[in-house]
Parts: sequence; structure tokens; C-alpha cells
Amino acid sequence: MDLIKFHVSNVQMPTAHAHSLPTIEHNMSNVSASGLRSKYTHFCILVIGHANAGKTTLLKQVCNTDKDPCIYDEKKKALSSMLIIDNWHGIHDINCLFVFASNPQLIFHNSPGFETGDESQLTKVQSFIEERARATDRNEQLHAIWFCLKLDKARFMLDLEKQFFSEDRSGNAPVIAILTKFDDLISQAYNISLDYNTNCENAETERKKLEASLFSYKSPPRAGVYVEDMHNDDGNHQEQVKVLIEKTAESLDDLSLKMLFVSIQQNNLELCIEYAVK
Repeated sequence: MDLIKFHVSNVQMPTAHAHSLPTIEHNMSNVSASGLRSKYTHFCILVIGHANAGKTTLLKQVCNTDKDPCIYDEKKKALSSMLIIDNWHGIHDINCLFVFASNPQLIFHNSPGFETGDESQLTKVQSFIEERARATDRNEQLHAIWFCLKLDKARFMLDLEKQFFSEDRSGNAPVIAILTKFDDLISQAYNISLDYNTNCENAETERKKLEASLFSYKSPPRAGVYVEDMHNDDGNHQEQVKVLIEKTAESLDDLSLKMLFVSIQQNNLELCIEYAVK
């Protein structure tokens, strides 16, 4: 998959980013920038999660943009602008590529959720992961999986989601569980007879229970994070994104891939520097 058209050099980037990133890449002691570029042109993430799990909002924060992604089919042909919509469940082909102009070296594939109960959807996801695991070209491979789960006391995981974590998976792409909408969980657990801090503590206890249940499956995630208030303008978005990036990087076994992933986090220069000096 030749994605040269998506390379950073072909996209107009803010001046600060353009000047800062080469310096960070230049200082990587273990893996040179030229070595990374010779191995990888991009970092590929499969995003799984049902509608209203907050996927689009999260990825916009990761890529530090309020713009919608460009969407390409598997032959890298741009889809009609009529299809570039604000919620991803309108695009049902897992082979389509989602690319944000603000960070074109991050390539996303979107899986429709499993809320319909149609087992063929799970089969498509498993087949996609297996196909990418067999690829010999590094740039055809899947590098990480972000599995978004909405924090919901009533029904935290669907049956097919439980099945996904109960069966063996192909390849080495680590799964990172992203527990979304912690603020909704606070509302669900809210007791008017208690103060706000106590209600938050009770919601945190409930979150830990739900997270523990997720990690009890045969094939649990490699790591987990939770996010809240990602849709609010005054939220601490980048602090939460930094945790997600750190957990993802820590879950990668390939050093070159780890350094590539960290180096393209253009809105997390502190994290880039941290990994550069390790």
C-alpha cells in the first residue's frame, strides 16, 4: 500500500511543528529518522466501537483538529465528499482509510460496531486482522487496535464484544481498550443525597469493576485507558490523549514502530522528547 500521497511533506503543517519534529527525529539515538522512513510510511490503527462510543471525537483530539477526515477506498481513491460525514458508522467498509490532514502519517480503519448482533461483522473484523497479520510488507500490516467501549453500567459489553476478547487473535497488533464517556458513568451512578466528590469516587469504583471484567477474558487488551469530556471545549483533552499515546507506545514490541508512532505525535512534543532520550 503506497501512501506517499499522505506523507507529511505533502501537507501544509503549522510552522512550529515543521521546525520541531525534525529536531526530535534527529535526536533519536536508537533508531534514525531515515531508518524509520525506510521501514514505514505510516502507522496504521484499526478502531473498533459501536455508534455513539465517541470514536470520531476521540480521533479528532488525537490528531488535534476539528476537521473531518478524508476517506479513501482500499485503492486509495478519495470517496465522494457526500460520504465524508461526522459519524463513522455511515462508512461500512473496514478497508476504507480515514486520514486527518493534520496528521497524515496516522492511518485509521474503522470497524462498524457489533450492536446489531450480526456475527458476520465480527468475522469481517477477525478476517481483516488476520489478513493484515499475514502481510509481509510492513506498511500493509496493522500496527495497533483501539477498541472503544462506552462506560455503561447497564450493558458495558455486547455479546460479540465479549466473543472478540474470548477468542485467539492473529498477529502482534496490540489491543488498547479505550473506555469512553466516564462523565456519563458519573451521571448513571449519581446519588442526589451525596456530594459531587463522593459521586465521582463511586463512579470510579464502578469503572474499575468494569475494567477488571474486561481484563478477565482469555485474550484481554494489552492496556486500557479511560476518557471523559472529550466533546467539551474546556476539557483536558491533550492530557488524556497523552496517556492513550503512552499506553499504545508501551504496548508495541517493535522499537522502530514504537519510535515512529511517538515521533508523529505532533501535538505531544513533550512525549516525543521523553522517548527520544530513552
